[in-house]
Amino acid sequence: MEERLVIPFAPILVESTRSIGYLFEAAVADIVDNSISAGATEVRIGFMSKEPRWLCIEDNGCGMAADEIENAMRYGSQDPRDARDKNDLGRFGLGLKMASLSQCRKLTVMSKKDGKTVAASWDLDYIKLKKSWALKVYSESEMEDLPGFFYLNGLEHGTVVLWQDFDRLEDASANAQKSFDEKIELTRKHLSLVFHRFLGDENPKKRLALYFNGDPVQPMDPFLTRHPSTQPLSEQILRINNEEVRVKPYVLPYPSKLSASDIESMGGKDELRLKQGFYIYRNKRLIVWGTWFRLIRQNELGKLARVRVDIPNSLDSMWEIDIKKSTATLPDCIKKNLAAVVKNAVGRSERVYKYRGRNVQTDDLVHAWNPVDFRGTFQYQINRDLPLLKMLENHLDEDGLALFDNFLKMLEDTFPYADVYYRLASNEANVTEKALETDEARQIALQMVRQAQEPGGNVLQLLSVMDKMDFFVKYPDVLKELREEYCHD
Repeated sequence: MEERLVIPFAPILVESTRSIGYLFEAAVADIVDNSISAGATEVRIGFMSKEPRWLCIEDNGCGMAADEIENAMRYGSQDPRDARDKNDLGRFGLGLKMASLSQCRKLTVMSKKDGKTVAASWDLDYIKLKKSWALKVYSESEMEDLPGFFYLNGLEHGTVVLWQDFDRLEDASANAQKSFDEKIELTRKHLSLVFHRFLGDENPKKRLALYFNGDPVQPMDPFLTRHPSTQPLSEQILRINNEEVRVKPYVLPYPSKLSASDIESMGGKDELRLKQGFYIYRNKRLIVWGTWFRLIRQNELGKLARVRVDIPNSLDSMWEIDIKKSTATLPDCIKKNLAAVVKNAVGRSERVYKYRGRNVQTDDLVHAWNPVDFRGTFQYQINRDLPLLKMLENHLDEDGLALFDNFLKMLEDTFPYADVYYRLASNEANVTEKALETDEARQIALQMVRQAQEPGGNVLQLLSVMDKMDFFVKYPDVLKELREEYCHD
């Protein structure tokens, strides 16, 4: 047998690996992973969106010596099968290089450890020129003009990852500066969600501080764990290969209980339904979210259900965590267990909505519309006992009553269920439960009182009924005025 050493041709390999599919925000997140794994408590993302365009991720982690930085720049510097520290967010030893060079043509890493600063760079144009794995190594004087050096110089230890020459961004956009700024804003939101458990850690010593050009990033908690109306369900522990997988479902509050800031922190109304499902965390870092892994279908009633799943990095291969740490596959061995968790969580979410429907039947209010169940088919019918409706009937003759009854049946039969559901589900319309002005409601109330003042009427009895009508409870000032005028001794 003859053995030959076949070395990959550097210019072709590095250009090929640029197309692995990293999104800009996922690439930045991959670099932040390295900062966290290095023990950083602070990560600063600095950038210049106009020419000369650059972005740097600065941290106060443990830093690297010369031999460590050379190893970090090597492709495939870590065997994904090797056991790692339980807090390590890396896997393949490729993220730093492939994430960075998917976005730019020049990657420079500067690091400081034991009082000494070192730097090295992968420059794709230089590799092409040399036709080899030619890594540039800088002297300290050559680093001084690079973005990030000033930050690093003020630390005892830390690392700066610098991106320059965004060729793909510039080639794909007519306005590169605008596109760059848009990617930065998307990245800010992405990191606030992906690292929200680091940013919002209850232990200040473990909390990560993240900045974009000096502005702090706030955590985006997808479970609203601090909201008083959020329902945290019991945590379950599943075991796979002697490793623990922790599963904790949450049921979010009904949208009407959310403030504007709550809705904004969730990504807006449009994202509420789309983000239901599993949230898979690997060492507290969010990997995949907003999917039920085909265990159930996304639906409107289940949109308040979210299930947090914590997995250790030792189960990466079983969950098929990819290089970009943006996809995962649900292992067959726990599908049955998770299906039961999902059924319970979604059932709770549905009950939050259905409770509002049952409330029409079980409370002591007098409703204009009553839900009626016809052997499994659901329909809204106008309450024929409404006082205003009864008053109207008293002014109609027999033919008028027949026409009026047919008119009510026509309204009920043409109730736009599908359109209402579609608009609510798509958040297309702003729905309000109070459509009339107070003066209009007051005129309706006064007309009803005048009718009750006629012979045979009873104003006090009418007012007691109006106190319970779902229409008038929305206008408490009107009811208060009527009581003050007519309910005197």
